[in-house]
Amino acid sequence: MGDPSRLGHVMKLFHGVCRLRDLLQRGVSEREVLDAVVRGELLRVRKGLYALPEADPVFVAARRTRSLLTCASAASFYGLWTLAPSGESPGRFHLMRRTGATAPDAIVHRDTWVPPDPYAPVVGLADVVLHALRCLPELEALLIAESALQRGLSTDFIRERLPGNRNGPARAVLDLVESGSDSPVETLARTHLRRAGFHVETQVEIEGVGWVDQLVEGWLILELDGKSHEERVQRDKDRRRDRAAQLRGYPVFRYGYADVVHRPEAFVSEVAWMLRIPTGNGRGAAPRFGASWRDTA
Repeated sequence: MGDPSRLGHVMKLFHGVCRLRDLLQRGVSEREVLDAVVRGELLRVRKGLYALPEADPVFVAARRTRSLLTCASAASFYGLWTLAPSGESPGRFHLMRRTGATAPDAIVHRDTWVPPDPYAPVVGLADVVLHALRCLPELEALLIAESALQRGLSTDFIRERLPGNRNGPARAVLDLVESGSDSPVETLARTHLRRAGFHVETQVEIEGVGWVDQLVEGWLILELDGKSHEERVQRDKDRRRDRAAQLRGYPVFRYGYADVVHRPEAFVSEVAWMLRIPTGNGRGAAPRFGASWRDTA
């Protein structure tokens, strides 16, 4: 008689979908597997492949087609930033497949540089980033790359695998990456504003105020709010910080995810109006309209 707990442990180790040979290699007998299928505790996906009833259907589909998730479809597995709201999957899966056959309704990637995850049907982190840089629209690729590189992935490793003119656009996205942003909305705001010609510093410490998300042209504070800022305690803290900044001559403006992601032109235009600089022209000194109490004393 086998140990039923071992079967459950191995299935969970493989994120709910596992090949028969992996089960056998870890001490689970074929009889245990067949009995679990009869009891409804396991589902036979195809010959030699089994899944828990509650397994992620995306993982099951990847294993069934002998594919690995990559690019935008693997971002959530690694906790990387994307433009899609949390829990929302892209319209088409991105798969890494070594065979010539094309998976139904999927974007297929062929190249691979690093080993995949040992237990989930997902390519390695470096492959996710390289595929994204070569596949996705610029800002979507930037978010995945920046969040991965902030976790310690080597920029040099990625750049060395993007040679030649064909990979020029991917290297250009990589050039936009920098550390300091705490969220995707901060990265997008920084990118939009710099392209409009503004000088933007991220995560700046201001005496008497603390750390602010972004400082534009050296004096306009932008705070990019996430869901945590909707909580009452955080809102009260934000208001105290805003007052402290304004008393020191720093105007503070707050924007949320929708402002930056869905209305970037309006966002940039509003910042330009605050700075009294025409959109796209960051040259010259901006008139400061928020004089501090010390200036007027």
